[in-house]
Amino acid sequence: MNRPRRPAQLTPEQIELIEGEADTAAISELAHTSAQAIVRIGSLRQEPDEVITRIVDLIQSEGIDVLAESWVHSPEDSLPGILWRGYLLHEWLRRFPLEARERFAAARCAMREDSGQQQDLVAGPNEVYQSWAEVFQGNYTGDFAQVLHISARFTDFIGRVQPVWINDDGHPLATEVTRRDTAMLRTSQEFWQAEQLLDSGQLN
Repeated sequence: MNRPRRPAQLTPEQIELIEGEADTAAISELAHTSAQAIVRIGSLRQEPDEVITRIVDLIQSEGIDVLAESWVHSPEDSLPGILWRGYLLHEWLRRFPLEARERFAAARCAMREDSGQQQDLVAGPNEVYQSWAEVFQGNYTGDFAQVLHISARFTDFIGRVQPVWINDDGHPLATEVTRRDTAMLRTSQEFWQAEQLLDSGQLN
């Protein structure tokens, strides 16, 4: 992926963390701190107001990219790990909207004859994109479970027809997540799992 610009607000030490030049524990701490300031859910440890303010200011001035760099290696069953997957989905919908719409339309067409498929209940690309866009404004207090739910259904719906997500290592969104075999379906399952963990208070 293209490396984001370095924001002036970050210290050299924080830049090293984001670029993966520090130890794993420090990177993990940064990933969780930023994630918990972006999504304030349930009984998760709440970050101090000044941390939240700084992160929201950073997002507004530099975009979400710089924080997303710290989530890359987080486990899929963690908050930063699922935010990384949401970020990839958000970026795919933002940067390749025609491809997303075409694949969604193809899935609708393929499923049309399946009476058991409730197509009308699957959120479209625009709704999924807008949901993640709201999350990535920072200090999100909305229904994050619903964001995970519609993302899981959307990626599953597309993935049942075309499970490959990114098929080229040279693609700007080619990552370990998007280049996996059946990446769309696997990402859908990770969204479902995250929703279940969130419901049980275990997503952190």
